[in-house]
Amino acid sequence: MGLRVDLKEKEKGVFLVLLSGSIDTQTYSLLEEKVNPFLKQAKAIIFDMKDVSYISSMGLSAIFRIKKILEDSSGTIAIINLQPQVKKVFEIIKVLPEYYFSTMQEAEKYLDEFLADMQKRELEKGKENNE
Repeated sequence: MGLRVDLKEKEKGVFLVLLSGSIDTQTYSLLEEKVNPFLKQAKAIIFDMKDVSYISSMGLSAIFRIKKILEDSSGTIAIINLQPQVKKVFEIIKVLPEYYFSTMQEAEKYLDEFLADMQKRELEKGKENNE
């Protein structure tokens, strides 16, 4: 089974990545290929994995690399709608548990708080630079 990656901007700097299929050694590069061009302008990326039936270590690595790039520019990720077998993989290796949510509403609440904190830090940084 292949991988389908659909990406759309939900709001300025917040992208929704709809994934379906398997994220494995054959398909992880497609995920990176589709997402990487948006990383410079992204503040947050939401991965909707409702239709992901399988993820390998290469798939996890691809998501982790995207997360790292975003964090380096003060951004973040959220992962929603994990299928039980995929969620189990995340739980077994204890990677990214603080970033997955059961619903879009939970992810949006997290991102709203994250973006508000980001803006607050930027305002404080601006005040310090003006003093």
